[in-house]
Amino acid sequence: MSQDIDTKLIERIVEQRNQMLAEAKQRAQGILEKAEEDRKRIMEQTNRSIESIVGSELRAVHDRIVGKAQLEGRKKLLYARMEVLGAVHSEALEELKSIAEGKHPDYDYSEMLMKLIAEADQALAEEEYIIAVNKRDLAYIKKNLSKVKEALGGKKVQLSETPLDIVGGVVVMNANGTKTMENTLERRLETANSRLQTEIAKKLGVI
Repeated sequence: MSQDIDTKLIERIVEQRNQMLAEAKQRAQGILEKAEEDRKRIMEQTNRSIESIVGSELRAVHDRIVGKAQLEGRKKLLYARMEVLGAVHSEALEELKSIAEGKHPDYDYSEMLMKLIAEADQALAEEEYIIAVNKRDLAYIKKNLSKVKEALGGKKVQLSETPLDIVGGVVVMNANGTKTMENTLERRLETANSRLQTEIAKKLGVI
């Protein structure tokens, strides 16, 4: 996958999640408001129940109860953030599966696969490669080996007969296995996921 395709894919995924993020922010705000209501309620109950306590003991108990309420509010917001992050990652992975299976109308996966291979060649800069893919892509590459060689600039290539358990993409090694590039869709998603997490966290107001 070229940088251009990679960027467009991630941008599309992020764009499709805007509504989810807006809803999550609204839900998080509701959680904060509920936490504030709980805090006020706890404070009122505490003030009534500790009237018999005097001086520093009164202040210590009061501060401890308030601190506990504030901590609970932060925990609830963190849980909301984790829920959204998990949902975004799951939906992004499903979208990548759709692309890899050739079901996505906006992406030509066979073309993407060749670009992933070419990108690995640029990174490894070897003269002979071993390519490993999943079962579906292995069958495709066997039928289109000439395209693979073209993507590699005519370099020698061997295909691993052991299919990988991946959504899509390739793992490319040099002939003696000392250099490897994992250019899978999952790895791409992991790389992009940190950017997605930062964006979601900002939208939820937790960073």
